[in-house]
Amino acid sequence: MESKRANPGTPRLVLASGSTARLGLLRGAGLDVVSCPVALDESVLRDRMRAENAGQNAIALALANAKALEFSTNPQFMSADFVIAADQILECDGVGFDKPENRQAVREQLITLRGRTHRLQTAVVLYKGGEKLWEHLATPELTMRDFSDGFLDAYMEAEGDVLLSCVGAYRLEGPGVQLFSTIRGDHDAILGLPLLPLLAVLRDFGIAKK
Repeated sequence: MESKRANPGTPRLVLASGSTARLGLLRGAGLDVVSCPVALDESVLRDRMRAENAGQNAIALALANAKALEFSTNPQFMSADFVIAADQILECDGVGFDKPENRQAVREQLITLRGRTHRLQTAVVLYKGGEKLWEHLATPELTMRDFSDGFLDAYMEAEGDVLLSCVGAYRLEGPGVQLFSTIRGDHDAILGLPLLPLLAVLRDFGIAKK
């Protein structure tokens, strides 16, 4: 965990995640934020909620909240810290997709999504002192084109195992953008963090400048 603060005694802004994409979005926006991955077994909560027929949007929000609360058990947690946590689930026709476990799963997922429209249920929460201050859900919609098997083979070869860390088995900021015919929604929400609504609430709490 990065724990250094420029001004000791002032609240930190903490990202309860090891996501380089989310951290890059926050720092790119000019925020002084530290990254702290949390040790949360997401599959337990996700599987239980799916067994209860919970919606994929509710699951994404629940996982984001669970990550923020998990950080409060970290010995470096300070009650004055503002904690951001997020989660994202791909949903197609009501079915949730997780990060693929291997390259065969990548292929099967992309073939399933080919020519269809899916949603990215992207949740973000803000906590302080173990209490939730705010939560937000964005739902970008993306339609994959009917790409050829040859394109799929070349795409998977070019991207390699990096696709195993992507919930959609694609990186929109890379050659994965060529998988799509239509994209509706903010780019940052697709990358995993709805930035504009988050910045607005950070300004409300005095964390970002007005």
